[in-house]
Amino acid sequence: MQGVNVLFIYPDFLEATKSARNIPGSYNEGLASLSAVLKQGGHNVQLYHMTFMPDREEFLEKVKSFAPGIIGISIRTSALGFSQQLAVWLDEEMPDIFVMTGMYHPSLAPEEVIALRGVDAVCIGEGEAACLELVDHFAQHGKLATDVGSFWVKGENGEIHKNPVRPYILNLDELPFPDLDLFDYRNLRSNAQQNTAEVIVSRGCIYSCTYCANAQLRNIYPDKKNYARFRSPENAIMLLERVLEKDPGIECFSFNDAILNVFEDWFYDFAALYKERINKKYVCNLRFDLLDEKMIGVLADTGCYLVTIGLENGNEEFRKKYLQRSMENEHIIKVSQMLKSAGIIVNAYNILGLPHETLPLSLETVKLNARMHTDNVILSFFYPYPTTKLRDIAEEAGFIDPDVDPHDLIQLRMPGYTRGDLMYIRYSFMKLMKKYRSLYAGFAGEELERRESKLDGKILAPGHPRRFIGAYRRLTHRAVVFAKRIASRYLPAIYKALRRSRDKRAGAAGANR
Repeated sequence: MQGVNVLFIYPDFLEATKSARNIPGSYNEGLASLSAVLKQGGHNVQLYHMTFMPDREEFLEKVKSFAPGIIGISIRTSALGFSQQLAVWLDEEMPDIFVMTGMYHPSLAPEEVIALRGVDAVCIGEGEAACLELVDHFAQHGKLATDVGSFWVKGENGEIHKNPVRPYILNLDELPFPDLDLFDYRNLRSNAQQNTAEVIVSRGCIYSCTYCANAQLRNIYPDKKNYARFRSPENAIMLLERVLEKDPGIECFSFNDAILNVFEDWFYDFAALYKERINKKYVCNLRFDLLDEKMIGVLADTGCYLVTIGLENGNEEFRKKYLQRSMENEHIIKVSQMLKSAGIIVNAYNILGLPHETLPLSLETVKLNARMHTDNVILSFFYPYPTTKLRDIAEEAGFIDPDVDPHDLIQLRMPGYTRGDLMYIRYSFMKLMKKYRSLYAGFAGEELERRESKLDGKILAPGHPRRFIGAYRRLTHRAVVFAKRIASRYLPAIYKALRRSRDKRAGAAGANR
């Protein structure tokens, strides 16, 4: 059997960066894993890593240079419109080339994606075994099979063959290591800017946060119990050693797993091996309710210097009711203090514009970050991803307007929370957080209550020019982001030095508290 030339197309940009040609791309574990399996099966795999949106001629010329037999498009929800345009261009110019799609959006909304012009097949869920079977059949018969598990396939007469999802891979050690050669690995965004390698040693998540697609991806499988899986500690370490062999200049690992320590016993075994055989700094994603003094001590001892951790909203009742996150604010503050005392930088995820959120509720989020002494806040506007519970909540409340541009930063239309107020809180977040932090550090008791109430009243007052302030600060924010992009691309040594200096200051400040 002669191998097939498979071309993966990866639209790796957002609406705001679609025209920026000098931004490095990011790593995609799914594509790297698919490539490893297909190459192991005797096929040829190449990647068109799109870090900007080209015009039609440039795109088609690039695709033809790969001489593909099958094309696969990786589709994020935020890139659906771009991917749809690419599929149309391919269908106009190269109608005989089969196009398959996969990733989050096709898995969650297969009916929508299979209906797109130019799309011949949709992979639902994990695709290693499914893609290999599909490509093997194409190599032998010159056409797509219509009965491959986990694929929806358009037949010759336009009918849709909806095959059931096959079981996910339970033992991740059975998979080959991801194909790092698929990417320009040393020049990816994290590597180029910070000498940091992005890695993933697990799949899935045990939690059911209403805004996240993980729970819905889990629900497409009959077996939901074992969906969160990790490579064995030994196998995970071997993966990291392989990354270091490929790029000995790596100084830090960034674990993009949903929650690195979700299985405590696994993590302690992995951490011991990591310190013994890798012994480099790392960053990871964690949860407040999975952290105690012992766990934080092991994190710090094994090189963890920064954690990203989901806060999302500052009101306990709101988090519990709408996000299914039952964490007490006092525990969140305590954990944050312990992390910082251990010298670990705390980055907090926060979501603004959630269904039924109001400006006063967003202000509670600002104030909880201030009480936590969060080093960096990661802010995003809520996006109603297909099939998620929070999207259903938004639809039931009438907050979703079908005419809203999918690239609009603010997707919901809530009468009680105007666009101007949302922009104000988003682009004033850090400044407001610092003001409240100063209050909490300098005052207590009744005096603190008086000053906090006064500041609250000023921010929430009907006559406060929030819309103007938000618009102005958004412009200045975009200018700063642009300057950072230029610096990271053309002055990497200075950019890295500034990042290291900032991280050292944050770590030292936390350890001294």
